[in-house]
Amino acid sequence: MKPPSRPTIPAITPGTVLQLNKEDWRYGGYQLILKVEQVRPDLSAYYDNRWVWIIGRSIGMDGTGDDRVVALVRVAALPGAEAAAS
Repeated sequence: MKPPSRPTIPAITPGTVLQLNKEDWRYGGYQLILKVEQVRPDLSAYYDNRWVWIIGRSIGMDGTGDDRVVALVRVAALPGAEAAAS
């Protein structure tokens, strides 16, 4: 029997703004708008490529804010993610 394939992590360029629902990232418990600075796919093997660490800056609903956030994000929530990743 062939083991299930791991989802492919889409390329996310620095400067991309992600709008994440509270269930699409761990440990925050609220909706997050995140301007990406760095993606850490090297750590995703520990999560079967279903989650990826993303470092960035949070943006408030009014466009303000600049807090640094290190978020563990669901790969299926990323733009360009395969439908099978969910």
